[in-house]
Amino acid sequence: MRLFRGQYFSAMTLNTMRSTFLSLLALPTLCFAQWTPLNSGFSSSRSMTSQNGALYVATYTTGVRKSTDNGASWTLLTNGLPQSGGSYFVQSVGSNATHLFAGTTSGIYASDDAGASWSSVNGSLPASTTNYANKLFTFGNQTFAVFSQSIASGGGVYRTSNNGGLWNVGHSGMSGNAVVNHITSINGTLYAATSIGLFTSTDQGQSWTAFSAVNYATYGIAASGNNLIITSVFGYRWSSNGGATWNDASGDPASPTDGELIAFDGKLYALSGTSNACFRSVDDGQSWSAFNAGFSMIDAGAQEEFHVSGSTLFCTALFDVYKIEGMSTGLLAQQDVPAAWIHPSIVQDGFNVVVPDGDRNVLLQLFDVRGMEVMRVTLNDAGAQWISRGSLACGTYTYTLRSMAGNAGTGRLLVQ
Repeated sequence: MRLFRGQYFSAMTLNTMRSTFLSLLALPTLCFAQWTPLNSGFSSSRSMTSQNGALYVATYTTGVRKSTDNGASWTLLTNGLPQSGGSYFVQSVGSNATHLFAGTTSGIYASDDAGASWSSVNGSLPASTTNYANKLFTFGNQTFAVFSQSIASGGGVYRTSNNGGLWNVGHSGMSGNAVVNHITSINGTLYAATSIGLFTSTDQGQSWTAFSAVNYATYGIAASGNNLIITSVFGYRWSSNGGATWNDASGDPASPTDGELIAFDGKLYALSGTSNACFRSVDDGQSWSAFNAGFSMIDAGAQEEFHVSGSTLFCTALFDVYKIEGMSTGLLAQQDVPAAWIHPSIVQDGFNVVVPDGDRNVLLQLFDVRGMEVMRVTLNDAGAQWISRGSLACGTYTYTLRSMAGNAGTGRLLVQ
């Protein structure tokens, strides 16, 4: 939702609104977890990313904030970011394996030192208060910048494979009147949800093809179970045949104006841009219900974006950042857990391999659905060791863990 984006509120106004509404929390739902505020102390959280276990949030108009303790404390990072009258107009933040990116109204900035310093990598890309990098995504070796304006107005999508050294057009094949809302990777295919329909790309965004069955405004797309799910101007819809035909979901908002959508922990979460904005589905998108317990009264209608880091789902909002912890603990039964194990089993930016004391020299092998090895890592030391997702495409992978001590085990990872 972009209810407050592009508008300026003084710190005094925001603090007054925050103190007024922060204590008005929605009642918790029975049986299910609810959103937990981080009590971050900052406002206007635009977007969020993570890298090497650290969290980063773009806060408008104060810059980028970083947490290395899962949101318990935060450090402000502004060195090198453009400043105007004491304000840092950061609209988005993203990352790949080595760099952070910040989309500002003065252009795109990158950091190769975990946010300690920033430098412009905008080149000739648009940079204004109305046309800026609204969202940043990385798929494989490509980082995508999605701009706030239509292609005809100079916006659209641009992509880089060298950390912003060179930006290439990333919207070839899309119509000029398209405003891109979101990009998602599903089983190696990129899907772009736009103001005029869905587009797909099988060549990492070099070219796009219109998805003829969806030629109306869409906000997001995800996969869950055997279904594809979209959020659209006509509500939420699901398909069990790869998008050839679509069914209307039940319980979804009647007239959504936004549709940030994510699959997490066997469920689907969506933002609608309305009051009681967050909805959840536990049946692969066929039915939905409002899911706002834990949000402050105003944040329930002023949510921005989702982000998954490890086993936690985050949602940025006007007055705070909120989280839900995943319930999945892996696909192995407890008695079958090997001496070394992996968590989480649902992966976005990477995962941990935990090697207990006395069980060193563990070999990790990862296989795709064809049985082809796509990753091999030897872990020589005990403890939790972070493995970056790297260029792994979205999908389900099988892993094996074998150690010199003779311990072995297998399991599965879902890469989103």
